[in-house]
Amino acid sequence: MTIISKLAGGLSLVSCLTDAHKTGLIYANNEFAKVSGDVFIANSLGSQKAEKVSEKDAQRKNWLFRNNFFGGIRENIARVRGYLGGFGTSIVRYMPNFVLSAVALFTKSSVFSGFSTIGLAAIELYDFIRNSTSIFQRTDYLE
Repeated sequence: MTIISKLAGGLSLVSCLTDAHKTGLIYANNEFAKVSGDVFIANSLGSQKAEKVSEKDAQRKNWLFRNNFFGGIRENIARVRGYLGGFGTSIVRYMPNFVLSAVALFTKSSVFSGFSTIGLAAIELYDFIRNSTSIFQRTDYLE
């Protein structure tokens, strides 16, 4: 049973870390899109306003607007912030998996390893039923 426990713990750990990474990428893209839209609107409004009318100033403002000047820094910071937020959200969600995986991987007792394997199986079964099959979710929105 210990080989199965170690294998289950390792696979669960890899699965959780992979999902946390991919969730972080989704959050990063969402945050990037939000900030990118905000930067575009702010640059658009800023390029339309001037204290004094001047051809030289208008050309500079148009160039800054077309090249999204000063936008890249804020967008990249938002992407990093979004990734860290998504990764952190997933890590918290998978905390029971991490604990049971650690017990399965690092204990020498086959009893604890067996219980942690059963716990990991129960968590995965619950997650499959709850999130993949929509059995316990409201689906009558059209009625």
